[in-house]
Amino acid sequence: MTAHEQPSVSDAFHLLAKSTALSLGEYTLITKGQAEIESYLMQRLSTFSTLIYGAFSRKTIVSPLNGSIVDMLIIFRDHDVKNSRPSHVFTKLSEALIEQYPEAYAIKNKNTLMLPMNDLHYKIHPAYAVADKTYMLSNEKFDEWVTYDLAAYNEIFIKQNIRHKGQLVEVIRMIKTWNRVSGNLFNGYYLELLVTDVLSDYEITSCSETIRYIFKTVFPEVAYQQYDPANMEFKVEGLNDIDTIISAMNLTRKSYQLANQAVSFEQQEKINDALESWKELFPQSFPTDIDMAIGKARSSGTKGAEALKMMLEPK
Repeated sequence: MTAHEQPSVSDAFHLLAKSTALSLGEYTLITKGQAEIESYLMQRLSTFSTLIYGAFSRKTIVSPLNGSIVDMLIIFRDHDVKNSRPSHVFTKLSEALIEQYPEAYAIKNKNTLMLPMNDLHYKIHPAYAVADKTYMLSNEKFDEWVTYDLAAYNEIFIKQNIRHKGQLVEVIRMIKTWNRVSGNLFNGYYLELLVTDVLSDYEITSCSETIRYIFKTVFPEVAYQQYDPANMEFKVEGLNDIDTIISAMNLTRKSYQLANQAVSFEQQEKINDALESWKELFPQSFPTDIDMAIGKARSSGTKGAEALKMMLEPK
């Protein structure tokens, strides 16, 4: 790319993909929070371990981290808890944590604790292990332990990500970013399942056409629940609040229209118009002109005054 070439839509999506990946500092922040919770619980519980799983382990958690949910298991020895009701184990665990973290709160009708820390929310479940990557978690409906296989969806995801040459993880982070900047209506895990499913028979050729395809395909599905591959008794609700269903459907339809418009502009080689449409779809997240110029300078290895000159050049 020369200094005078206009950045392409694919250049912009490349920068967006990079900006949504965790930095080393953000990764460390999450693991430090885990270590702090462990250190405190060691003073209250005899034997346990912790595990951060879900989006963190799949690298589909989105940067910046503010407001992100980190799924975490507190894993007990089986003979310590398997003969106790999950609600009893959860009550003792939550009482211990709330004493140290008074801002923590239990989710209504679920044996799940949300613990805010460092602009994150650790979503904590008690569990015990029965096999490698297989745990017993609470089925709140019957207050009993049920099997939860962490490998079930992870294996699907890994295979699909390999088939998509590593691009699936980036597309999922982009859709989660869209969800965040659009009001955070959807459950993040639901979006992962949905995107992975709709792209299972699709070949990713470009981010722009893939995102358009996702919005077009998922519009009829956004109101429905999905079952968790880890245990088909667990339903994953698509919306964080069922009252938002009409808003969510309207948002998805509008997003498809914007994506379709952007792709049409790109096909007509109206790149500026295409970029403006994508900026409208990803407000405050899609790369700006300055971001693009900096990216262009970095990719060309340009530094100092020459880099500043490239940034100031008219498009």
